[in-house]
Amino acid sequence: MKVFLTFIYNVEMETEGPPHKPKRRTPAEAEPSRMEGLIAAAETVFLAKGYHDATMSAIARQAGMSKRTVYMMVQSKAELFGELLAHRHAMIQFPTQEPGWTLHDTLCANLMCLAKFLLEPTQIAITRLVITEYAHSPDFSRVFLSSRIRKAKSHLETCLLELALAPCITRDEARELASMLFGMALGEFHFGALSGFRAVPGAKVLEARIRRAVSIFLAGLSAEPDTTPLLPTCGAAPPPGQ
Repeated sequence: MKVFLTFIYNVEMETEGPPHKPKRRTPAEAEPSRMEGLIAAAETVFLAKGYHDATMSAIARQAGMSKRTVYMMVQSKAELFGELLAHRHAMIQFPTQEPGWTLHDTLCANLMCLAKFLLEPTQIAITRLVITEYAHSPDFSRVFLSSRIRKAKSHLETCLLELALAPCITRDEARELASMLFGMALGEFHFGALSGFRAVPGAKVLEARIRRAVSIFLAGLSAEPDTTPLLPTCGAAPPPGQ
């Protein structure tokens, strides 16, 4: 899971300030339709110009609003970018477990849902934007320390971290196992899409990879630890007494 989540950690605070300091509403207090329009405009401008070169003036024009109105809805470009990410994360609707589902079924269904979100073209473009800006914006991470971003991150992890993968498993162990499973099932596809090295696979290919990865993962989880001693490497001295 860290393959995706570690990208979401850096936005530069824009130096351009509001022309005045009107009483500001919180994003939650803003009229939903206007906030959605502002977020849609911000997405268009961010993807066209990049985070660093996007301005609140350009976003306001794209949204058909005055800059003063925009600053009554959000405090900064960084906060608006955070709202955009939170809005996209809210699109993820993990499936409700159905009667008769096995652990294998549950893991596959949640991974398919996650894959559809992460491999969607606009989400790939936003993730590329975040990766690019990370190297140029040392203050980028503070935006994502907000509770809304932490909530979105937690929601992404929950589908795997809260499952009873093994008896007496700790949360730290579950997090590590979730990262391993994500890498097996989606890591190659996600990296390929982000880098442009390969196209996003079709649904059948994606589902087949996920089901195979989950089968191997669960088989390995239930297997007895291998206590067979390793053979000496070529040229290595034999163990004492041999």
